[in-house]
Amino acid sequence: MKYSNIVVSVVLLFVMLSSSVSQAQTRLGIRGGLNATNISFENLPDKSERFGYHLGVFADVPVISDFMSVQPELSFSTKGTAFKYLDERQSLNMNYVDFLLPVAFHLGSIDIQVGPFASYLVSTPDYTVYNDNSVLIDAFKKFDAGLTAGLSYNFNKLMFGIRFNQGFMDVSKDNSRLFLGSGKNAVGQVSLGVKF
Repeated sequence: MKYSNIVVSVVLLFVMLSSSVSQAQTRLGIRGGLNATNISFENLPDKSERFGYHLGVFADVPVISDFMSVQPELSFSTKGTAFKYLDERQSLNMNYVDFLLPVAFHLGSIDIQVGPFASYLVSTPDYTVYNDNSVLIDAFKKFDAGLTAGLSYNFNKLMFGIRFNQGFMDVSKDNSRLFLGSGKNAVGQVSLGVKF
């Protein structure tokens, strides 16, 4: 696994954030909460949501005072899907580092956010082929990208938010596509956060 890409991304993000902090209105924050995730694999039987969590840091960088800001965020997010095989619940667990870059529109205490995101798979999930009990090693692509959209309610320094992240890329590698089909990540999130 190439962790150097993650380290470089984290360093660049914090350099960007530290240079932004010199602006009086820029705020930093942390957020975390619950994930409900699924992957749209065409051939996976009886798919259902897998529940997990996300935890990250973000900045709120004003573009137009009291109306629009950019909110870059770096977070760790557990994703995947659940399914049934022979009436037994199984889960496919995938851990990602997400970089989100939504634009937020401020309507009083409500923020509406929309923008792109990119993800890097930091775990190495395998997939068991249940018909012949073989295991597919390194079955999924490392990179994903898509669109995030959400709402948050701000009260003082605290915030409560909901958002949906839809991946646009097929996460199946050739060796797993034969069994699973194509699949894209979909993640619903409920979070609590604080701005400093």
